[in-house]
Amino acid sequence: MKSEGFNPLQLHSFEGQGIVMKLYAKVIAILALPLFFVVAYALCPIQLPPPGWKLSKIELKASPTPSQGGERDSVSPCTTTPPLEELGETFVDTTIQRILFLGDSMAEGLVRRMADYAQENGYDLSRIVWYNSTTKLWATTDTLQYFIRKYQPTFCMVCIGGNEQFVKNPSEREAYIHQIMGTMGKTPFIWIGIPTWKKDTGFNDIVQQCVGENRYFDSRKLTLRRGSDHVHPTFGAASMWMDSIAAWMQRPDAQHPLKMQKPTNKATRKYPLHLLQPMKD
Repeated sequence: MKSEGFNPLQLHSFEGQGIVMKLYAKVIAILALPLFFVVAYALCPIQLPPPGWKLSKIELKASPTPSQGGERDSVSPCTTTPPLEELGETFVDTTIQRILFLGDSMAEGLVRRMADYAQENGYDLSRIVWYNSTTKLWATTDTLQYFIRKYQPTFCMVCIGGNEQFVKNPSEREAYIHQIMGTMGKTPFIWIGIPTWKKDTGFNDIVQQCVGENRYFDSRKLTLRRGSDHVHPTFGAASMWMDSIAAWMQRPDAQHPLKMQKPTNKATRKYPLHLLQPMKD
């Protein structure tokens, strides 16, 4: 039997493979060393950059976990929500609403224009204008409870205070304001401040403090044309006033932003309108 002889070509093949393997090992080591250093540095609690190096430490944070009950901690949208133009309509409540609009004679022009908004946006609307009324009357009678039971609103708009601009002790009205809020319960609402025709005694500030800035539309900043009594806005001015309110109602800094697309036509639908006569405060 003939034995196999030595093959010099085979030796050269083995040596070539060994050289290639050594090169691969060196490349892997070169690539692995900085990767190991970066990962180790990121996980290390002490920040010690090598001399001449500028590195930013990576802070690894755990993912947020749901709180007990399966719900995440709530965050106030008034402090974290981006501007409305970045949100589009996603932040605004676009569901169909049953709106109850109540107020004194200052609201008479507003409720007319509000009918246009209700028809444009597909809302049901009920309107109560109580002439010469005050927060005391709305709080100490069953008028508000009656209309809430009757119409079952999902959103309320309040414009009361035209007859209380110059009361001597406006802080005494605070209890009545809270009573009105209590009657509305958990129903979302806004309170429309009175467009003062001269400086008040502090009533509007009291209302704003009670209901909160994100539910209070401050009308004192508006310049409105007045009627012959120099107090009540004209219907045209009240329409512009309502347009300003509607724009604010869609902003993210309102507590419950509501879709209020500007009307393109006058309302043809007849919405309930109750005109209540004055009574003694």
